[in-house]
Amino acid sequence: MKNLIFCSASFHINNFSHVKREKEYWLCLKQLIRNIPKNFDIVVCDNTIQHKNDLTDVNLKNELNKVKLLILNRNIGTGNIGMGELDELIYTSKNINFFNYDKIVYFTLRKIITNPWIFEQVNKMNKEALLSNPPLLSLSNYNFRYYPINKTLFNDMFFCLTSELMLNYIEYSKKHIEYNLKYNIGSEQNLYKFIHSKNIDYHLLETLGLLRIDYKNNDEIQLI
Repeated sequence: MKNLIFCSASFHINNFSHVKREKEYWLCLKQLIRNIPKNFDIVVCDNTIQHKNDLTDVNLKNELNKVKLLILNRNIGTGNIGMGELDELIYTSKNINFFNYDKIVYFTLRKIITNPWIFEQVNKMNKEALLSNPPLLSLSNYNFRYYPINKTLFNDMFFCLTSELMLNYIEYSKKHIEYNLKYNIGSEQNLYKFIHSKNIDYHLLETLGLLRIDYKNNDEIQLI
């Protein structure tokens, strides 16, 4: 049983240090490769560079040599990051045969994997989908707080669908991207609507064990 991890990335963004961001992506990718079971392949898709040589961090480039790298030469996600990530997913599905895999994991790469647990749950998954909507714990200068759960979405930092269902999700998303861009609807809401409109049977994870950095909220570390 072979599974695929689709990793969305945006290595370079305006108004933020490319050097610092590349280092973060290197550490995140290194941790991902270090923690996943052996039956997983990784594809990384970026929508902010034109060529791998646009990157300056040698460690990141070396780590990318261990995975499949795709570069999408457009970024529709400048105003809606989630739609940019879905555009990367669509592009990846055109370049990778998803039917070569049993399950497809959707993963936003700039997250620190603390252990292989969530990927072990993918291997154990016996339903069509593995989803989550856990509370988000913010850690900032010893000021801790939980964010309230939004019950009208599923988290898309990590989720897993069977290969056939992921392709169905891609077709669904193609039809809704323009509408979502126009009305600023996020990819998490898009996933929620897809799952419920298709009456998909899924398993819900109550925690993920991921760390992420949110610079928009005072350089907070967030645990999900």
